[in-house]
Amino acid sequence: MSYGLQVWNADGRKQIDSDEIAPNTFLSSPVTTAYTAMSYPPAGFSAGDLVCARPQSTSGSTAISIGRTISNVPQFFGSKAINDAISYEYVNTAGIVTALVKTQAGNIGSPATGEFGMDVYSTDGTTVLFSATRSRSVKVLAQGVLAGGQSFTYSLPSNLSFNKIYAVVNSTHSMAIAQSFLFPSWGFAVQYLFYPAASTPYVTVRNTVSSGGQNISGWVGGMFAYMLVYDTN
Repeated sequence: MSYGLQVWNADGRKQIDSDEIAPNTFLSSPVTTAYTAMSYPPAGFSAGDLVCARPQSTSGSTAISIGRTISNVPQFFGSKAINDAISYEYVNTAGIVTALVKTQAGNIGSPATGEFGMDVYSTDGTTVLFSATRSRSVKVLAQGVLAGGQSFTYSLPSNLSFNKIYAVVNSTHSMAIAQSFLFPSWGFAVQYLFYPAASTPYVTVRNTVSSGGQNISGWVGGMFAYMLVYDTN
């Protein structure tokens, strides 16, 4: 960078960069979960957290989003096989890895005896907002808003590890309407598609509606705010 501010901690992790977004956040509670136990939101969720997920498998492709609400409880898409008169969903047998993006304020411990480096406290004098040695920042890879019918593809740079990319799923929703003898099947996809096995791994974000397996061109629907983050630790 030609101008601006960067702060690195003692372990060589970049904590603050005036060119990047969300410097004071960290990735909390990564958990690998089989499809039979995937629950939304994950344990440890608090109001204001960003719920993140990525596929456990490194082969094929995996759709990541929130699916149907069953008994007033939201589910991850593909967390269980659903096949009824209203809709159907596939089973994501590979499972997923979930995590939470939280603010680091109040989640950073006090310095150890003899520890050196800059700490920033809130006005209460005890809550650590930033630590040169203990902060763990999250890197935002891509973010934006998709209108109905739009999609976006993020290709992984060679210097990043695909198994550290997470999709923020708070504003996602996917559902498939079963085919009947009168109407073709319908699909609502406000979701992320992970392709880890491609020659250049990538993630496609889409806000689409399909009928009979074909996207409906010109469809105007709700806006989808998407974000891809990277675990720098």
